[in-house]
Amino acid sequence: MRIFINGGIQIMPLDLSKLSGTSLLDSETSPREIFNLLPNKHAKYKYPRDVQTQVWDRWRERRGERDLVVKMNTGGGKTVVGLLMLKSSLNEGVGPAVYVAPDNYLVSQVTREAAELGISFTTDPTSGNFLQGKAILVINIHKLVNGLSVFGTSDTGIKIPVGVFLVDDAHACLSTTESQFTLTASRGSPAYNGLLQLFRDELLEQNSTRLLEIESGETDQELLVPFWAWHQKNRQASQILTEQRGHDEIKFSWPLLKDHLAHCRCVMTGGRVEISPRCLPIQSIPSFTEAKRRIFMTATLADDSILVTDFAANPESVKRHITPNVANDIGDRMILIPQEIDPDITEVELKEFIKMKSLAYNTVVIVPSDYRLRFWADVADLIVKAENLEAAVGQLKAGHVGLVVMLNKYDGIDLPNDACRILVMDGLPQARRSYEQVEMNMLAGSEHFIGRQVQRIEQGMGRGIRANDDYCVVLLMGSSLTRAMFTMGAKEMLSPATRAQLRKSLEIAEQLGSGLGELDSAVEVCLQQGLDWKRVAREAVANVTYAATGTVRSIAVAQRTAFDSASIRDYAKSEDALQTVINEVTPKEPDSVIGWLKWQLAEYVQFSDAVRAQQILKSALVKNRRLTLPIDGLDYERLDAREMQQANNVVWTYRPFLGKKTELLVRLNAALDDLVIIPDNANVFEAAMQEVAAFIGFKAQRPELEFKRGPDVLWAVGNLKYYVIECKSGAITDKIAKHYANQLSGSIDWFHQRYDHTCTATPILVHPSRVLEPAATGHANMRILTEEGLASFKAAIKAFCTAAAGSLDNLNAARVQQLLEHHKLTSDRLLAAYTVTAIRK
Repeated sequence: MRIFINGGIQIMPLDLSKLSGTSLLDSETSPREIFNLLPNKHAKYKYPRDVQTQVWDRWRERRGERDLVVKMNTGGGKTVVGLLMLKSSLNEGVGPAVYVAPDNYLVSQVTREAAELGISFTTDPTSGNFLQGKAILVINIHKLVNGLSVFGTSDTGIKIPVGVFLVDDAHACLSTTESQFTLTASRGSPAYNGLLQLFRDELLEQNSTRLLEIESGETDQELLVPFWAWHQKNRQASQILTEQRGHDEIKFSWPLLKDHLAHCRCVMTGGRVEISPRCLPIQSIPSFTEAKRRIFMTATLADDSILVTDFAANPESVKRHITPNVANDIGDRMILIPQEIDPDITEVELKEFIKMKSLAYNTVVIVPSDYRLRFWADVADLIVKAENLEAAVGQLKAGHVGLVVMLNKYDGIDLPNDACRILVMDGLPQARRSYEQVEMNMLAGSEHFIGRQVQRIEQGMGRGIRANDDYCVVLLMGSSLTRAMFTMGAKEMLSPATRAQLRKSLEIAEQLGSGLGELDSAVEVCLQQGLDWKRVAREAVANVTYAATGTVRSIAVAQRTAFDSASIRDYAKSEDALQTVINEVTPKEPDSVIGWLKWQLAEYVQFSDAVRAQQILKSALVKNRRLTLPIDGLDYERLDAREMQQANNVVWTYRPFLGKKTELLVRLNAALDDLVIIPDNANVFEAAMQEVAAFIGFKAQRPELEFKRGPDVLWAVGNLKYYVIECKSGAITDKIAKHYANQLSGSIDWFHQRYDHTCTATPILVHPSRVLEPAATGHANMRILTEEGLASFKAAIKAFCTAAAGSLDNLNAARVQQLLEHHKLTSDRLLAAYTVTAIRK
């Protein structure tokens, strides 16, 4: 504007804000158009990607639906997509808007990206701009879901009305959500002591031996309080917890659970008591359940059932997920399973190889436990736990660090480009909560058991590629993970793009010979990024599309329906939901799953008919012996060894592996690797002892687990001879404690009460030491399998099985008998070769 003053010209600035009442940036509802209108975005945001635009367009068509699931590959620009959907909602008048991330590290990433886009945000829930719908609130899931939530709970706090929640990396948020809905009290606390005393009689009836171990403080033992006892004594349990509700351990979870205590499960361990609901009562956070829109953003994981059971998302909306047109916008990964390629590669050799590669490339190893962390400690350049995670990621992005070992960090970190060129997934993730461990025991070997672990593994596998031009080698190792990928159908549980990359990698692996040199040549093919490999890698995913619909298991829908109905005391509807799904899945699911579902049905029937609940429980136990015992117990079924021929048993056991030598050795190696004397390993060790018996022609069962009485493991070794085995693999003392010796003697008594005089039993104790403490009196015939003896025993089994596997085509009983005798694995030689007598010092 020019103004003439006294013959001169003065330039006045134009006030462009007066030209329109409302900025188009604050009224436009198309996310793509809002993106283009952002005036101050960083230069790197020139244009939205095709996959982003496709998702925005589909979301806009369905944005009125309350629950929507958006799936995009890692590195596809999910954060930008999410921020623009929230900005669109605010412009439409659907606010306030909240962006929920799994942790503070990702909160900082989201806020940084919002700042670079020029989108107004805040991290303060009391901010006026947030409450007025002028800024997006960015928080971690913990701030939303806890008993003292700033958004209020059912009857506490100020309820902040929210128009739209976006939960990013929803599967990663679930671990925190489940933890917040789990009430935990440590051993020795008033709540722990009170609940243990309250339910001691019922726990004693379930498993007297395990209860004694819990009372002695063994943290790897757990007992589930029977559902009828929890129901009958719920008022007393509530009183105990109410008196302790201000305790630091309890105060954040109590407000979330107190109205749903009747529909919880209680697990007692040697270190803590845990109380958790059958499904998450997410309605305890009214702001979340009453929001007009809830958007769940996830990576391309294969099963979304948990969004229903934990977040109470609408199952039909979850199935109709929103995706881009194609799923090929993913970085280049070569995914190899070294111990599948060559079962003779040991973990120590693989560790040394990975250390060597880390001298040239940043290498990240994700481990599930402190035990595996210690395995890597001697070669690690940096060990990462929660407290130094952000600093460690910064170091990796800044330059070469070497070998970095991360504990239990399967999600929530970005390691782009040279920050991570080799990613190692070592073993299957462990159970996060005590009830998870109980459920794993109930469902061992089923898809339900493996499915969630595989999802966490796939989340971890995505850490090393954060854009479609990134590349990374992924090595899957460890006996449990190798077995799951090779023999338990885990590969089919992966997302389409990951499956495609794995298939192409396995084609490459088939060309490799044995040894680490061959593995190294394959790894370098990817890391050198030659033109031929780039072409092969892109072709592998070129035609990969997203599944037409998401997967929500009917079992999950029934569980959610049953829980929600019970919450309003409509137990008939709860029963109907579970009975209907039992009828539906019975032809398709294994007996263990059917029994598990019937046990859940009995839990709800207990509220209306306690007698029928016990009848249902007994029918469940016909399908799955690892469930809660009924009030009047369960009859023991003897392990028959009258006609047993060890060599013939081996032939029959190995016959299904004809032409599958590698699969046989992978299973064997996994079982042997689980036979390790470390703390908190009891269940895994006992399962391996049962499995190993079959490899050498014996029969086995786990009486304590299946019948809640008797030894940890019972072997039938032929000619009416048995080994009664107590596994103290978690013992940390240098002497055999009195209660261990007494427990073994008690198990021998149990045996003689159930087997007649024609049967003989040898008591065996697995323990690091053969030395009895002064107060201990061992059984006269007791044998000790020490750490040294165990190592020799494992070596003999491996040598025997490897030799037998080498002649599967013409394996016969005579050859097997020769091998058994050579390796001292017959019943008349095994004890003298690998076990010792107890001594005193």
